[in-house]
Amino acid sequence: MGKRAVIYIRTSSEQQGAKDSPIEQEADCRVLAEQEGMIVLNVYKDIKRYRKGSKWFQPSGTRYDRPGLLAMLRDAADDQFDVILAWREDRLYRGMRAMLLVLETMEKYRLEIMLAKETFDPMTAPIKAWLAQMEIENIKERMTMGVKARLRAGKANSGQDRYGYVRNEDAIEVVEAESFWVKQIFAWAIEKVPLQEMRQRLIAGEAPQQPNSRRKIPWAYHSIKGILYAAEEYAFGRKIQSRSGEAFEIPVKPIIDMETYQAYLKTKRKHKPAPYDSRQHGLLRGMLFCPCGNKWGLRGTSLQYQTERGEIKDKDRILGTYFCRQRHEEMISDDCPRSVKRLEADRFVWAEVSGVINQPDILMHSARLMAERASAETVASDADIGPIEKELENITYQRQWIITQARKGGMPAEEMDKQLITLSRRETELKRLLRDIQEEAQNQISPNWEYEFHEYLTDIQAGIEGLETEPQNIEAWREAYQIKEQVVQIFVKKVTISKSSRIAVELDPNFLQKLAQLKEEENE
Repeated sequence: MGKRAVIYIRTSSEQQGAKDSPIEQEADCRVLAEQEGMIVLNVYKDIKRYRKGSKWFQPSGTRYDRPGLLAMLRDAADDQFDVILAWREDRLYRGMRAMLLVLETMEKYRLEIMLAKETFDPMTAPIKAWLAQMEIENIKERMTMGVKARLRAGKANSGQDRYGYVRNEDAIEVVEAESFWVKQIFAWAIEKVPLQEMRQRLIAGEAPQQPNSRRKIPWAYHSIKGILYAAEEYAFGRKIQSRSGEAFEIPVKPIIDMETYQAYLKTKRKHKPAPYDSRQHGLLRGMLFCPCGNKWGLRGTSLQYQTERGEIKDKDRILGTYFCRQRHEEMISDDCPRSVKRLEADRFVWAEVSGVINQPDILMHSARLMAERASAETVASDADIGPIEKELENITYQRQWIITQARKGGMPAEEMDKQLITLSRRETELKRLLRDIQEEAQNQISPNWEYEFHEYLTDIQAGIEGLETEPQNIEAWREAYQIKEQVVQIFVKKVTISKSSRIAVELDPNFLQKLAQLKEEENE
């Protein structure tokens, strides 16, 4: 029976061409597998942009967190294959971090890497990865310099223009069909037509809208606001483009006249000072997540509001809503509820937390185990940090010495590559170990933790009954909220809510460290 093989495919904007398409890569790898008598069990692909947190990335070879690559390495740990087949080495990685991840996995699980278009040599891989990364950085720098040179010359840059304009080679020209609606939007704004009605008129009039792959909503409010926001550009005939912190003016033909511009400015509501207490109040602020991976926001929970006359008044009730920050339909999990009422979520989590607090024996047992572990780790860390830092310093000197010897001709290139690989692996291992030790050392617990924790728990238990009912006025709500917020921040790590309104509370196992930090802040 032949060796078990998998194929890895990657495409990105780095090197696009007919000969490195996913189909071509897979075909060449399958030919190689057939020649070597291997059985292809799976094909892992990174050919589309992927999401990490709230951001989207192209599957660049410099990134080590590509979904396809990580899935393949996880399966390698489960002994699902023996050989990785790739088109070229730069399909697997083009940077040092990604290279180390692949090679460490290869060595740990005794895997082979075979390439369809070149020979794989693990000894020269670090040098190739470093050169590839430098090449990418140089390309980016040259592109940035080229773009800035064009902008300084008054030439248009690539990208999407303001509504009403289109790029024609180096110039930006007016689109008559769109400019008509730009004038209409400003005229409506002067008449104080609400955004909702503007949107309805634009849709009814079949006003053309610039295509945008991310947004499916016709004439969303942000689109109209974006046009009004750019009033100065539309009036004075200049397009502002920025690049790496620099702003450039590109001359364009004005769409609205100065009379319209001045009339629009008069209708704009002046920004008034923020209310005394305008921040959003919610127990789960900053710790509520949904299945799509997004950290949720909070709105409508400020204690005060500002009238049209600028008067600051207290709200009669504090309601509010937690909401998923990601608006794009195609980027939201099917299990994402989009929003949840603050009262509903806060009450549920507080019930969970207060239930835990009312079990002092269990909490104290957990705290003792935590303190014992932290004490042992702290003692060990103090003795371990010094030797690690010394060895890291020596590695830096060794690396420089090896490179110097090779440049002088005193060491063959193959030997240099071998020694540099060994040093890089050891350096990565030591840095990881040092980081873990330092993180553990930060979680120190006070010597008087038991007394402090007992005191804190007693105080909270004494007042917890009075916190069970919703306060009837703002002052009482503020006092209760401050107490609840402190307790939740100490005992809760993360809260997840699903579409079925199932709320999962993940308690923080390091609540003693948080309590110690709280005490330290109070003493300052």
